[in-house]
Amino acid sequence: MRRDPIAILARLRGAEVMAARRDLAEETAALRDAEAAARAAAEALAAERARGGPALAAWLPRGLARQEEAGTSRARAAAATEAAAARLAGARAAERAVETVAAVIAGAARRAALRAEQRALDEVRRPDGAAPVAPRGSPPLGTPARAPAGALDPRTGCRGYGGTRCP
Repeated sequence: MRRDPIAILARLRGAEVMAARRDLAEETAALRDAEAAARAAAEALAAERARGGPALAAWLPRGLARQEEAGTSRARAAAATEAAAARLAGARAAERAVETVAAVIAGAARRAALRAEQRALDEVRRPDGAAPVAPRGSPPLGTPARAPAGALDPRTGCRGYGGTRCP
């Protein structure tokens, strides 16, 4: 059994999209955590400043460092989330490209099958070797199934097809 490379590529692209979605979800969760940590550091700093007192002087450098570290962590998480979103967009574009190629190939195969069927119909011969004949009551082979209004029936010379009588 021959494997279809386009189907294999489509499955691979689908797996890449799923992995990119998973990565984006993880990065989004990390961003939410980093934002929460940044808010907590800012709130702790504001609370210590409101409380004041001699302990503020000792605590302030640590609180400022914690707030700066949380801000840096949040910026890194935001950049990672943007990169994950870009990877997901690229994976989706690649998946759509494979789907488009598969549709083009399927269309070409369908057209080739129709051409082969038409060739087979064109080559049909009667047992005595004569050209094929249309069944009784139908238009002759090679004429459209429905003639335009007012057309002459080539068999009878009358206007209209299929059993109409000439006046």
